[in-house]
Amino acid sequence: MSAALTPIIGQQGVIALYRRSLHLCASTHPRLACTYDNLQTPMDLIELKTVLVEQDETDAQFFGEMLLTTLYELLTTLIGPSLTARLLRGVWQPSLSETPSQENSP
Repeated sequence: MSAALTPIIGQQGVIALYRRSLHLCASTHPRLACTYDNLQTPMDLIELKTVLVEQDETDAQFFGEMLLTTLYELLTTLIGPSLTARLLRGVWQPSLSETPSQENSP
């Protein structure tokens, strides 16, 4: 994601977008608040992964999707929906719960 966004909004823009998204998620979900408060570096994905791994699978997926959705929405307000969709096409995929199951019939 960073590689796709850095040429458009710069490295500091990517970091700011990530931190703002995490802050908005943390204000809604206290379990993520400690991650935001404890970040030592501007964009610590290892710390985020550590927090997500500690959650059960459903919560981890929910928090991850919420963070990506928030980031996507914030980016859309900055550069518009069309450019956001093009830039994040390879990153943004619907969750498995939204993917229709395929039935294999003989």
